[in-house]
Amino acid sequence: KPYDRFVREIITASGEPLMNPAVNWYREVDQVEEQVEDTAQLFLGIRIQCARCHHHPFEKWSQNDYYSLAAFYNRVGKKAIPGVAAGFRDRQIFHNEGVATAKNPRSGAALKPAGLGSAPLDITAEQDPRVQLASWMSDPKNPFFARSLVNRYWKHFFNRGIVEPEDDMRATNPPSNPELLNALAKHFVETKFDLKELIRTICKSDVYQFSSLPNGYNDGDRQNFSRFYPRRLSAEVLFDAFHQVSDT
Repeated sequence: KPYDRFVREIITASGEPLMNPAVNWYREVDQVEEQVEDTAQLFLGIRIQCARCHHHPFEKWSQNDYYSLAAFYNRVGKKAIPGVAAGFRDRQIFHNEGVATAKNPRSGAALKPAGLGSAPLDITAEQDPRVQLASWMSDPKNPFFARSLVNRYWKHFFNRGIVEPEDDMRATNPPSNPELLNALAKHFVETKFDLKELIRTICKSDVYQFSSLPNGYNDGDRQNFSRFYPRRLSAEVLFDAFHQVSDT
């Protein structure tokens, strides 16, 4: 499944949990602020929490940016499934019709939905704003979506992201190799967000196949990937190894 479709199915999820498991995200993350912050951090690699109350101290994002993103989620509704005992875990997810705006609590301004750094959108009362959000995120010109994912996958294979931490991509935390990050993101978009192709590209690279033994030139390197950095086994691999060795 292409990554953009995977994300779209979560962001725009509607219906009942048994029929559409993607709505479970809205079941667990039920506050608009949590939905905004999860979306930004997970799918865009941006920690926008600070902008909920004030201008982000290390970034350009303001409260208007935060609540413009929140406007995409303000019309998400929940109601009990008919014939099922009342309880949040048995709720349907749907979008209410109406004007899609969010109020800046400090200025009182009613803000239209807008992607980070993008122009506000005019969304009709019948349209689900989340569809527009998913379209903005997966747009090939989006400067965050593809870069965030390829950086996460790079960290998965190298134990360190091109941007580190991997979910704090901001102007004051630049990538160690911006050309590499941009090239991987461009390739990811051109292959229509194919995750398996991204894995092949990374694992077939000379960088991934470098020896972990340092030499006189790269002994002190910790961020430029001039050698393969040894890393601990993941918990799952270690768990399986114990069972394999002990024949249990």
